[in-house]
Amino acid sequence: MSLSCGCSGLPGGTEGDLSRAAEDAASATASAQLGLSLVTAHRTTGNHADVVLDDALETVLTSYSATATAETASPEEAAHRDVLLGYLDDAVAVLGRARGHVAGVPGSADAASLDQELRRLTDTLSAFGEGAR
Repeated sequence: MSLSCGCSGLPGGTEGDLSRAAEDAASATASAQLGLSLVTAHRTTGNHADVVLDDALETVLTSYSATATAETASPEEAAHRDVLLGYLDDAVAVLGRARGHVAGVPGSADAASLDQELRRLTDTLSAFGEGAR
C-alpha cells in the first residue's frame, strides 16, 4: 500500500514559487495585523508587537528576495513576478509604518489605517498565491 500526500494545489515551477512567496507574505501580513490589533487593544505589549512586526518584515523580505531572483521562462511569468514584487514593496512599506506606530514615532500612521492596509495586502497576496494574477 502506498500513501502519498502533497502540498496544496499550487502549481510547480516559477508560478509555484511565486504562489508560495505570496502565501508566505500573506501569512506574515496577517500576523502583523493581528499583532497591531492586539497592541492597540492593550492585549499585548509594544515589545511583543515589535517582535511580531520584525518577524513579518523578515518573512516579506525573504519572499521579496525569492521573487526577485525567480527565473522566468515567458513574458507572462515575468509580468506576474513584477506584479508580486509591487505587492511585496507595498507590504514592506506598510510594515515599516506599523513599526513606527508601535514605536510611537511622532506623525506615524494611525492604527486603523494600518489595519486596513494590512488586511488589504493579506487579501491581495493570498489571492495571488491562489492563482489570481
